[in-house]
Parts: sequence; structure tokens; C-alpha cells
Amino acid sequence: MLAPRPRASSALAALVRLFCQISIWRQGPQDVPAVGILLPLTICAYVLVSALLGKLLPPQRPDWLAQLGLDVAFVALWYWLLLRIARRSERYLQTAVALFGLQTVLAVPSIISVWLVQRYAADPLWQAPVYIAAVAVLIWTLVAVGHILHATLERPLGFCLILAFGQMLTEELLFLAVFESS
Repeated sequence: MLAPRPRASSALAALVRLFCQISIWRQGPQDVPAVGILLPLTICAYVLVSALLGKLLPPQRPDWLAQLGLDVAFVALWYWLLLRIARRSERYLQTAVALFGLQTVLAVPSIISVWLVQRYAADPLWQAPVYIAAVAVLIWTLVAVGHILHATLERPLGFCLILAFGQMLTEELLFLAVFESS
């Protein structure tokens, strides 16, 4: 069995630390190496973590894997368009890597909170704490995405929070249109 090369594993550990720092608003997309292979690798990490959680938790929806695919495509396209409109296309690679790295780090609390909300929707004892935790994860994600956009677009944080909220709302409406009609 081959042991991982120390250099590769230390580079991976540095990336994980970077994404954790982005998730707590201490670093941003400008700190992400502008290396093309990082985007597909980060997307794969996000998909693998999400798929693993989807397999470990009893699925609440049969189409969760299709939702994951649409999520990846939507986020990638949304921010590509946003950066083109803002005339910041050259920042897409680092921004997208930062966003998918953030989603990878926050996949565990996000997916678990959604699962708990669905699981305890009718349980009056657990309903309030579960909803509070889910809202906290949602707000954390919103602020972290806003922080990434703030660094990328060099616009006020409030404006970037509105953009992040717009993306989340639009994606949720798209999911409702696509997956609730089937």
C-alpha cells in the first residue's frame, strides 16, 4: 500500500484550513491559489461529502442526488454570471473555489440541520430548537457567502449579503419549481 506523499497531504491540510478560515470570515477568495484544478477538485469534495451524508442519513427525498447536481450547476453558473455582469470575470476561479470550499465545510451542519427540521417538523418538543439551529446555520452560510462576495466584488457587505440572499432564494425557488412539480 502506498503512503500519501507528505507534500500532497500537507497541501490538502492547508486547503482544508483555508476553507475553514473562509467559513469563519478570516480569509477570503483572494487567499485561494489561482490553480485551475482546484475548482473541479473542490466541487468533487463538496459532492462527495454531501453524497456521503445523503447515504448516512435516511433520505427525506428520493430526488436528493438530482438536487445536489442542480445545486452545483446553479451555484457555478450564478456566480459566473454575477462576476461577468460585475466585470470581475478574472476572479471567478478563486471565488468559485472559495464558495465550493465553504459549501464543503458547511455541508455537515447544513445537511444535518435540514434533515433534523424535516425529521422533527411535527414534534413540539424538538421543533423550536431544531428550527433555531437551522436558522443559525443558514445565517452563518449567508454571512460567509456575503464575506466572499465582499472580497470579490469590493462592494459594501450589506449589498453582498443581499446578493447572497438573492442567490439562495432563487435557488430555493428553482428547486421548488423543479422538484415539487414531479
